[in-house]
Order: sequence, then C-alpha cells, then structure tokens
Amino acid sequence: MSRSFGDNLSKEDVKTLADVRRDVWTAGFKGLGYGSVGGYTLHTAARLIHNSLSDAAKGKLRFPGSDKPIRFNRNTAFFSFMAGGALSSFLLATTTGKNEVHQMHDIFEIGKNEYKTPYQKHYENAKLNDEETEDMRNKRRLSRRKTVSKRLTEGQGLSDSHSGTWIQERTVSEDEQRRSARRVSMAKRLDESKGHNKSRD
Repeated sequence: MSRSFGDNLSKEDVKTLADVRRDVWTAGFKGLGYGSVGGYTLHTAARLIHNSLSDAAKGKLRFPGSDKPIRFNRNTAFFSFMAGGALSSFLLATTTGKNEVHQMHDIFEIGKNEYKTPYQKHYENAKLNDEETEDMRNKRRLSRRKTVSKRLTEGQGLSDSHSGTWIQERTVSEDEQRRSARRVSMAKRLDESKGHNKSRD
C-alpha cells in the first residue's frame, strides 16, 4: 500500500501504515484460531446434547425445509470448524481496522487523487451549462410576467389589434343617463305631437 504513495510519505507515515497492517493481520489470525476452536466446541456440545435425546425426539429435529433428520458427523464437524474460523477472522480483522483507521487520516489526504475522467469533466460542464440555462429561463419568465402585469394595470392591450389600448366600456350610470335622455326626448315629442293635433282640431 505504501508504494502507491510514491516518495510522499515520511518515515513516521510508513511506520504507521506498517503497524496498522500488522495489527489487522494479527487480529485476523487470532480470530481464525478462536473461531475454529469455538465452532468445533459448539459442534461437540450440540452432538452430546443430541445423543442424550430419545429416538423420537431425534426424529423430530429437522432443518427448515428438509425431511431428513439432523445428524452430526465428520462433515458437520468440519463445516463448523471452517465456518467459525472464517466468521471470527472477518469480524476481528474488520473491528481492528475500524478502530485504528483514525491513525491514517493524514495519510489518506496525502494519497488523495484529484484526477477526473473525460466523462466526469464533460458531465460537470454540462451540469453547469444546464444550471446557467435554467437561470436565464427563470429571468425571462419573470420579465414576461412583469410586462404582462404592467400592461394590464395601465390599460394597454397585449396586441396591436386595437392600437395597443383597451376599448373603454360604458358604465351602468352612462347607460342610465342615455336612457333617461331618450325618455325625456320621447316625452317632448309626444307632447308636441299632441299639441299639434289639438291645434288642427
């Protein structure tokens, strides 16, 4: 592992790497020994308990999904020995590595590589361009909304179909005034026509 850093490591860093590596390997071998012995011991204890049971009870003990009863022989003993050693070795080595990883933070910073593939660079550039394009779209959208609201509040139309201004609609009061004026004019005409008819008679 230290070769991958080139000549950037000091003597203290190289010693730290060697110590951590040695501790992980030592813990793995200890776990292998303890787990193997523990697995075989558990298998022996289970076999003794199984032998002390009656034949009817032995026949009822089965693995899930199997019709054959459980039997303890050389194969199961070897499996227990190997499985216990592998599991314990993995657990002890992993635990030791996690407990001592704090000693290697400075070394990780030395070996950090900032290299990026062409695809990663292209992806980051495209992402930045997309963000800039989205900002421009948002600005244009806001400017359009301001323009539309301004035209609506100032009474200007959205097109040039009627000179860019809204046609002023007559209000209710104006309609009533015109109706009353018509009524008055019609009443005057009726009075005049009645007076003219009387003069003839």
